[in-house]
Amino acid sequence: MYALLDCNNFFVSCERALKPELDDKPVVVLSNNDGCVISRSNEAKALGVPMGAPAFKFKNLFVVNDVQVFSPKFEMYNYYSQEVMKIAKSYVPQNAFEVYSIDELFLDFHGFKYFNIYDYCCKIRKEINIELKLPTSIGLAPTKTLCKIANHIIKKETDKYPKGVYIMDSKEKIETALKELDIQDVWGIGRKLGTKMRDNGVHKAWDLLQKPETWVRKTMGIQGIRMINEFKGIPQLELDSPSDKKSIMVSRSFMKMISNKDELAERVETFAIYCAEKLRKQNSCCKVISVFIQTNRFRKELGEYKEGFSIVLPNPSSSSIVLAKFANTIFEAIYKEGFRYKKAGVMVSDFVPDNERLINLFEKDDDAKHIPIMKAIDKLNLKYGKDKIRLGGMSGKNTYGRATLSPEYEEFLKSNTLPEANYRFQ
Repeated sequence: MYALLDCNNFFVSCERALKPELDDKPVVVLSNNDGCVISRSNEAKALGVPMGAPAFKFKNLFVVNDVQVFSPKFEMYNYYSQEVMKIAKSYVPQNAFEVYSIDELFLDFHGFKYFNIYDYCCKIRKEINIELKLPTSIGLAPTKTLCKIANHIIKKETDKYPKGVYIMDSKEKIETALKELDIQDVWGIGRKLGTKMRDNGVHKAWDLLQKPETWVRKTMGIQGIRMINEFKGIPQLELDSPSDKKSIMVSRSFMKMISNKDELAERVETFAIYCAEKLRKQNSCCKVISVFIQTNRFRKELGEYKEGFSIVLPNPSSSSIVLAKFANTIFEAIYKEGFRYKKAGVMVSDFVPDNERLINLFEKDDDAKHIPIMKAIDKLNLKYGKDKIRLGGMSGKNTYGRATLSPEYEEFLKSNTLPEANYRFQ
């Protein structure tokens, strides 16, 4: 039996954990630059606020209905995510889990023959709620796809499953669920393929199961065959082990377009420094650094420009000083006057372990003398907070374009040592 633990309305729930007085009030969390709605409380959903809604279009609705609107607090969301995962993983053997996303975790309960799985999952939810004040739901089933469906059922019928746990453990339960689930809501289908399915008479998940295997294979390929086997309770998707990163990117869309060269250069150097910090956290060095800049693709009347370039480093590096220097070199080569830039980013790739660096005999190895400095900076920032100690080229401004941060959040940042994010926030 597999289980999917899902944090309910995760970003909003994190806001409520920080400020309990938000309970039972309509709350929304916005994206980078406070642009679109990326998380909604059930109360906000009831007001008709759709996911992805442009915030400016719903400004009046927010005011009239006293909707609490928050800039995103990515550091906090990552912190709570890793705390949830830590608690949940403690209930299963080593490697019997898969972190699927920032708010979802698969657990493998195969072999738990002498456990009451329902009570066991209730215990997991209770500990998370007590320790972190976060609501979760847990759907259990023979396959990962059915776990997704079981979790969907819990959220759709909260009154029927007040303890937030549902076990789909019989053919009757599976058949009923598949007959009620719209095809576009099936994990892996989506809107585009869902439209094609409906055009061919497949309106519910159960309808797909009735189609001939040859039709499924022709329409969806091998993934379709795996999906219908998962519907039948035959596991096709094993738990995935975390894979090593092949590249690291730090990029942002800016709240306001940037026309000042020095300001844009500072952002690019800051992104390079963040890439270096991430490399050091995983004890890696990179051989290649890339930089890109681009204008606003939705404001073509202002002029369009997009350019990027990569450099192979003389020696593998994780030094903030070295990567900032080469990022600036690339920036100077690709920057073009007369444009207003909306987005920029830095990517590092081609990693090697930092204890396996092969040094070019004909190039100066700057990393060797930078290592003690980098270690000292990392140690101080871990103790006192992100960017408290920084290079002179960094302004110290937040890179996410968040308009306001509450005093409660500032206190949270001071009181917690936040681990590096495992997820890229958009």
